[in-house]
Amino acid sequence: MKLRTVLWLSLCSSGFASRLHPPAALHDDNMGARILRTALIDPPTGDSQSWPMYTYGAHDNIPPSDTIPGTYVKTTASGWTAGFFPDSIWHMYHRAKQTRPSHRQDATSSGPTPDEWLTLAHQWTAPLTSNANLTTTHDLGFLAKPFESALRFNNETHYLPILAQMSSSLAARFVPEAGVIRSWDNKNTSFSQNASHQDSVLVTIDNMMNLALLARSAAEYTGNATMLEMAISHANRTRDHHFRPDGSTFHVCDYSGTTGDLYLCRTAQGLADNSTWARGQAWGIYGFAEMYSFVQDPSYLATAVKAADWFLDHLPEDGVPFWDFDAPRIPDVTPRDSSAAMIAASGMILLQDQIDRTSSRGPAKDGRGERRSRRRNYPDAAIKLLHDTLDLTLAGQIGYADIDKQHPASTLGATTDPTTPANTSVSRGFEAILMHATANNNPSAGDERNFDTGLLYGDYYLIEAGDRLGYNKCKEFKLS
Repeated sequence: MKLRTVLWLSLCSSGFASRLHPPAALHDDNMGARILRTALIDPPTGDSQSWPMYTYGAHDNIPPSDTIPGTYVKTTASGWTAGFFPDSIWHMYHRAKQTRPSHRQDATSSGPTPDEWLTLAHQWTAPLTSNANLTTTHDLGFLAKPFESALRFNNETHYLPILAQMSSSLAARFVPEAGVIRSWDNKNTSFSQNASHQDSVLVTIDNMMNLALLARSAAEYTGNATMLEMAISHANRTRDHHFRPDGSTFHVCDYSGTTGDLYLCRTAQGLADNSTWARGQAWGIYGFAEMYSFVQDPSYLATAVKAADWFLDHLPEDGVPFWDFDAPRIPDVTPRDSSAAMIAASGMILLQDQIDRTSSRGPAKDGRGERRSRRRNYPDAAIKLLHDTLDLTLAGQIGYADIDKQHPASTLGATTDPTTPANTSVSRGFEAILMHATANNNPSAGDERNFDTGLLYGDYYLIEAGDRLGYNKCKEFKLS
């Protein structure tokens, strides 16, 4: 293990009672090298098609002539995933700043200095300011991430007005009659966005991940307490309707925008209306753990715990979730979802932190005020999930020395399928960090289907999980 990795790991103890060691792959040069390689290939300009979204492969709808297999399909600045890559650069900047001098190279690495990472972070973040007035999407919490990291990691207060406006744009999608933030508009242009009624308000479980922007805005960006009230209302309705009694989740709930009544709950990207979409379950874990961190509503903590326990209890023997928990479990045939594993892992680490904070204030209670014992060690579960997923899905590792900075795309390209093993030379040209993710494999999704791919947000939550394990108890590195 390189000295820099040892220094990174020794910066502070996570404080968690974990019996397992995090995977070395969380902290080695491979992640930074892959991010650098992509950052150098096609720096963004304006609203160009520049932001990584997913890798092209045999199981998505991009024509083969348009993209090299294993390389990123790009989206515009307003695409819902556009914030994840810039924020990944911000995390690399912060890691480098914590472990290396600002202006000179570390003898143990040929990677960028903190200042070089900072330059890249600014280059990839600045064009996203155009999203401040975006009201056609609910995913502003994701799109705000790089601005929040710029503020948190580098005190870039000039982004405060951007964050204030983004939170206001998100609040504009709140439907008072239903008490929720609208996810998809009722365009009925795709299978996913079909509405059951003319006044339908569609809400996805994913939307829990945008509530943090409203909560932080109420506390810091705008001081508008109504935004926190909106977040609480949305979380309450999601708690009451998206979760089945056993702790599993629906992907989409459809409300009346007139009366607030629930019309139905269904899937969009999962297997069936009565199945459990793996990434949706992961969003539920993370979203309710995060909401609890803001308002300490015991029912939110209980919901996150129940969702996490269900997720862990339904993993296959090798520990890596298939794309839907009810899909046939056929290794090397049925698609996995490495992104669901990463979101769940980071969410479970956050969940444990909230449990520990609650325990320091007194005995933990559930949503009814009753004391409850917690049988899970969520850091252990998260670390095992990370190990298992990396063992099955990590693309062939590279280092900074493998990058031709004049021609960074020269090493790109890898044809993979569900049988491609982890960490071999076959996948060194794969642009994402993780293989074997699934965006949407619903049988009725048509051209929206996209599986056995690399998803930018899966890589992002892998990086975040590593940061949480290394820095979660450090005052200078507080993620939530």
